[in-house]
Amino acid sequence: MPLLHVVQTVFSCLVLTLVFALAETVSASAAGNGSEPGQPNAVQETYALAKNLSPELKHRLKPLEKPGRYIGGCFPGQHSEHDKRSWGRATQGSAWDPFDNVYYTLMARKDGAESMRVMTWGDSEQKRVFVAETQWEFGRFPHQGLALYRPFREAPVRFFAQANVNEAKDRKVNANAFILNLLEWRRKEGRMTIVASWKLFDESVYAPCQMNVCISPDGKTLVCRARRQNDKVWLFGVWKTEKLFKALADQGTASKPVDAQGLCERIFASPWGARNVAMQSLATDGTLLYALCSPPDLTPHEIFVMDFEGRKVLERRPSLEGFEIAPELHKRYIEGEGLFFAKVAGKLSLIMDMSTAVYDRPDENGMPSLKWTRRNDYYVLF
Repeated sequence: MPLLHVVQTVFSCLVLTLVFALAETVSASAAGNGSEPGQPNAVQETYALAKNLSPELKHRLKPLEKPGRYIGGCFPGQHSEHDKRSWGRATQGSAWDPFDNVYYTLMARKDGAESMRVMTWGDSEQKRVFVAETQWEFGRFPHQGLALYRPFREAPVRFFAQANVNEAKDRKVNANAFILNLLEWRRKEGRMTIVASWKLFDESVYAPCQMNVCISPDGKTLVCRARRQNDKVWLFGVWKTEKLFKALADQGTASKPVDAQGLCERIFASPWGARNVAMQSLATDGTLLYALCSPPDLTPHEIFVMDFEGRKVLERRPSLEGFEIAPELHKRYIEGEGLFFAKVAGKLSLIMDMSTAVYDRPDENGMPSLKWTRRNDYYVLF
């Protein structure tokens, strides 16, 4: 047999062997990745836990490999624009108060005004009842990121939040994007008051963006994000609230924001670089950082977990929470809007807030109305 023919035969056998081996690997991966009907396929590496995690941490994060557990929506009866139980707008920031057991969320108008709504929190939909709301205001709330700071029951209800760049309907101040405010809720007045401010980032280095402020459940660790101008890489800064308040006390009654750039415990680049992994929300337990990415359409949601050294811990496979809700309704958007910690069945859990835009129920001919509204649903991630 000519040498060339032998080489060709051997090469063909090797190619066939490689193809069959690859097919078996893909098949085994699909069978073992826990995919459910309707879930997008994902290779194992996209949701593999980092290899050097402790057994305790692996056990805690293991549930993130599966879609979240549904625990109902925010209010029964979503489909009335005049009912305060109906959100009307998508939620944008989420926070839970362990002392009053209430849930706070932000809403935004197209002109930049923001408001906050409050409801009781509970394990079931029937226990989530409207409590209060604020006026629509410019220059108070951010578009995203609401970090409750209430270290003890007697403390006032306060929130760390990015300053709003929309100071009026037609006036934006981009420098506000680098300012962290401490807001105090005056419930009787239905308003928020700014009680303190800090400057966290240098506008000559970073571009204005949503900081997506979050705070650990113990109120000690605050995390914000920024985007570097020169390469568009996302970075995350970590501050201790104790140091922020000490710097505030040291400055005294000066009206300008306290410069807190030098108080940063650490700042690290996102291990995903310029990819906007925290498009919607950030949450932290004081050790790890959880980032939610969910485009405003009918696209799967993703969650990215990193440590404070900027190392990848987990890239959760895309999931479709919210797609299964009310199949008779015609959905327009299904958008993961918030990550927050709250108690469910007595356990502190990481919750994902899902905002869904749906058309009104179809008429007798099965045609949906052109008018649409919102509903909110919640999923326990672990």
